[in-house]
Amino acid sequence: MSRRKTERDDLSSLEGVGPKTLERLRELGVVSVEHLAEFTVEELVEAGVEYDRAVKIIQQALAKAGGVRAATVKELRARQYKTFKTGVADFDEKTPWRGIREGFIYEFAGEFGAGKSMLAHQLSVAALKEGFTGRVVYIDTEGTFSHELVEAVAKRFEADIDKVGESIYVYQPANVVQLEQIVKFEIPKHVAEGCRLVVVDTITALYRAEFVGREHLAARQQRIHYLVDWLRRHARTFGVTSILTNQVMDVPEVFASKRPAGGNVIAHAVNARFMMSRPNKMRPEGRMWPLDVPGMAPDVEIAYQISSDGLH
Repeated sequence: MSRRKTERDDLSSLEGVGPKTLERLRELGVVSVEHLAEFTVEELVEAGVEYDRAVKIIQQALAKAGGVRAATVKELRARQYKTFKTGVADFDEKTPWRGIREGFIYEFAGEFGAGKSMLAHQLSVAALKEGFTGRVVYIDTEGTFSHELVEAVAKRFEADIDKVGESIYVYQPANVVQLEQIVKFEIPKHVAEGCRLVVVDTITALYRAEFVGREHLAARQQRIHYLVDWLRRHARTFGVTSILTNQVMDVPEVFASKRPAGGNVIAHAVNARFMMSRPNKMRPEGRMWPLDVPGMAPDVEIAYQISSDGLH
């Protein structure tokens, strides 16, 4: 699914963007005017664009991308958001959107074996099957992506296996820098080809591996925040939905408990957080509950079963 080149793609149409500045923007990885509108002035200055010129360029990019406008409560109430069913019956029945809605960042956290990666695979196929997106970007940080599982889920959903196979683009970054480059610069390229769903499985793995020790905690949190903020920018600019799976960490309290890794940085950045648990790894039954989901009570429980073709 491709689109014709428009003025929104043409960076040279901006006043003050001469050959030298255009070269710098291209070197930075900017692919369109809409993509440029996501950047801050400081980010352009760091790339070598003079401050006043950067301000002027960003202002023009914002104007060409549609500007910033308010919506009344009435308009927001009447706005129709695209959604798609997940194939997990309880989730599709009990969540406020009866599935997954556009422009949101979702987090699914849980221990190993809870079914997080299986759900990530399943949502990729379901979104394609229902026409929610024309392309999926799947960022696999732990080497767990399975084309066999994708094909099994596609068969269950009666989706065209060949079409699904051609529509999921899998990245496997080896470190944090590669992950951040994918999110900042590769996703907008796929958006131009119809991508509206991004999956990051898992969001904290590379950061926890590289930033080891309490002395690096602040730097790690800042970098995670920066990455998720770019996903938020894509959501606001392009309507991209992000699915983040996450690891959990032990909390040293009187009653031992587990919480999603990433702390308050991720908690404040995502739109909907769910915990997943499968206490007995020898049995297929699991449960999910909202940690922070607008319009959903915290005591709602979503039951699911793990099978060879995904979660039911």
